[in-house]
Amino acid sequence: MEYYQEVSIKNVTFDKIVSSFNNVKIVNFLTQLQPIQIIEWDGIEDGKVAHFKLWFFGWKNFKVIHSDYSLDKNELSFVDNGQVLPLGLKSWRHKHSVVNKNGYVKIIDHLQFNHNSFIVGYLLYPLLVSPIFLRKLLYRLYFR
Repeated sequence: MEYYQEVSIKNVTFDKIVSSFNNVKIVNFLTQLQPIQIIEWDGIEDGKVAHFKLWFFGWKNFKVIHSDYSLDKNELSFVDNGQVLPLGLKSWRHKHSVVNKNGYVKIIDHLQFNHNSFIVGYLLYPLLVSPIFLRKLLYRLYFR
């Protein structure tokens, strides 16, 4: 299953957004109103770990390792690769991109995941996508 979104941010520099993505404060902000505990967050470079517990009828471990880190003067990107997955997920790949455009910055989330059961995956889709969907608003609030 797949989800893709782009959010345009104006009046904030590319460097400021890149700096924010390298700081756990943005993770705290994006998850503060959700049933999520941050257990470990090492950063976004290759090999760094992000470990969360999600509440869904009990606390479930969700752990990713970052890969494909790339930064140049116009783009930052990195990928979350699922290592310990909850709810019967068999794969999780979330690519984050920050792209410097002429006059604004675009933040892109591209999520791909698979479940052992297509039907259960389909039912879980709203639960798994909604925290990413909320970022359409949350990114704008954070970077205002």
